[in-house]
Amino acid sequence: MKIPKYLIPYIVLGSLQYRFTKDGLAFASPFLFMSLRYFIGGMALLPLARRIVLNRDVIILTLLTTASSGLWAMGLNYVAPSESAVLSYTMPLFSIPIAYLLLREKPRSFEVAGAIIGFLGVAVYGLSLSGRLSLLGGILTVLNAVFWAAFTVYYRKMRTMDPAVVNTSQMLLGSLVFLALTPLGFRFDPSPSFLGDLLFSALLGGSVLFYLWNVMLRLERVGKVTVMAFSVPITSSLLDEVTGEVQLNHESYAGMLTMLTGILLSRKDDIFSRKRKVEVKSTT
Repeated sequence: MKIPKYLIPYIVLGSLQYRFTKDGLAFASPFLFMSLRYFIGGMALLPLARRIVLNRDVIILTLLTTASSGLWAMGLNYVAPSESAVLSYTMPLFSIPIAYLLLREKPRSFEVAGAIIGFLGVAVYGLSLSGRLSLLGGILTVLNAVFWAAFTVYYRKMRTMDPAVVNTSQMLLGSLVFLALTPLGFRFDPSPSFLGDLLFSALLGGSVLFYLWNVMLRLERVGKVTVMAFSVPITSSLLDEVTGEVQLNHESYAGMLTMLTGILLSRKDDIFSRKRKVEVKSTT
């Protein structure tokens, strides 16, 4: 199985990107920050892609990714990084039905069960934060998850295209979309730390994460990839606990444990498949 070699760096970088982007948004308005993030990320990928493609699928993908990123950035102004990560990962619950409607990709029973259990973990975690969670921030972040689910499925739809070309094209086009929106709530007060936040969010948390996500969706079904990604909010929450950003309670840990259960359940077929292969080898 090739997914883990892409999933592990995705989890590490995905867990960190919430903090760097949150910090960067303290110095720049969401649309300005995202315009710079998309432009730098797209230019970094351009030498690998060596060309830009503008067709119907790339334009639709760009509209979906920019809607997701814009809502995510606006929500981050109101919620902590770990809260944003957990709420964003309601995404698998939306991606599975969208994949069925758009791609006729029928989900397997373990994937559906894993997504539902993982979502229950998100709900439990969210309830543990309900006393201090911003309602507006929560709504914006969940809406981001809906659009993230949609562009995740669209990545799968475009799986015959080179991921470098796809992401270079959608990021550079997306930077123009955000540039047109920058007058809305414009704010820019840079500092030395802003550059580091922006570069991480644009390169490791932008072009690299988009590329890894795209590659995984070329290799595996939407249901399997998205449910395994519940690992990101678990890791992000633990990082926030260590750094003192949030104080987790028993309900928070129960929610994370439930998310982990969902991940393991969604991979039940893979675990049994490997076990059967080991048994066959041992008898030969």
